[in-house]
Amino acid sequence: MTDSAASTSTGDSVDDSNTSAFNERTLELEEIGPDTYISVDLWKPKGNRGVFGGQVIGQALSAAAKTVHSPYRCNSIHCYFLAPGDNSEMIVYEVRRVRQGRSFCSRLVIAKQKGRVIFMATASFQRPEPSSLSHQYVMPEAPAPESLVSREEFVRMTQKRLNTQLVDSDKLSEMDVLPVETRYIPTAQDQRGLPSRMMWLRAKGDMSGLGHCHHQSMLAYASDFGLIGTALRPFQIGQPGSKRKLGMLVSLDHTIWFHEPFRADEWMLYVMESSRTASGRGLAFGRIYNRDGVLIASTAQEGVARAADIDTDHETLEFAHKVDRIHPTAAVNSSAKL
Repeated sequence: MTDSAASTSTGDSVDDSNTSAFNERTLELEEIGPDTYISVDLWKPKGNRGVFGGQVIGQALSAAAKTVHSPYRCNSIHCYFLAPGDNSEMIVYEVRRVRQGRSFCSRLVIAKQKGRVIFMATASFQRPEPSSLSHQYVMPEAPAPESLVSREEFVRMTQKRLNTQLVDSDKLSEMDVLPVETRYIPTAQDQRGLPSRMMWLRAKGDMSGLGHCHHQSMLAYASDFGLIGTALRPFQIGQPGSKRKLGMLVSLDHTIWFHEPFRADEWMLYVMESSRTASGRGLAFGRIYNRDGVLIASTAQEGVARAADIDTDHETLEFAHKVDRIHPTAAVNSSAKL
């Protein structure tokens, strides 16, 4: 999607209340055997080959956390998508207790449908540990989420800008029932665009009564929004005048590192960048900050990224460096330093 600074900012603060009930069914699991759980809800986005990958990640982390006792909490999860999930049948998660140490413990999660493995993940949990060693990348400058329109309104504006005759009401309805609210941050870009984007996100509803593992699982769910799509931004696929059409974009793997405790129902800034797209694959990285500027989590994702046709006369688009700061109103070009 092409962001437009002029058309996505409201200019005034919008309603920022977040007091509705949290939809726990998104991540809810039922125990059906020793260290074995089954989902109760699956979402297949319109046009997707399978169920939403973020939901599978979040449920897998929830399953692993059920086999770990306090005060351990997840420090990382590494996931592989092996086959698309089918929303007509719930997913079974089998957890194996690989290691139980004094500081860390490890879990292997195998997700199955109809007896076939569709997903696997390894999760590491750590006891809270004080340390005098601490550094992080500074949080980029960004407009406050209250000054930005909702994702639903963003879609309406995008469709209007692209001269779409009808608003996709099914897509808007789909967004309305999601447990996560997102607000994209507009960035100026030239015709080719930059392999980067930012957005604010948070869980819908009050999660104050839930444990930290619920907040981590909810962030795992939300971390799948928009990340691998960052790898396609330089090619402006689907935009007016673009010569390229998308053939396939699906996740291969996804990793999350949790650095600090956080509240998933409070606004978090998701900074995404892609360092490489080649050989039918795209690679993207993400940094997630709380509103105080603390880097609370980092992400990485690789996915299949194929054009509908192969242009043998294509050129490799090059960018000076990884994303440093994104200024929403700054003019950029394809050779600009990121």
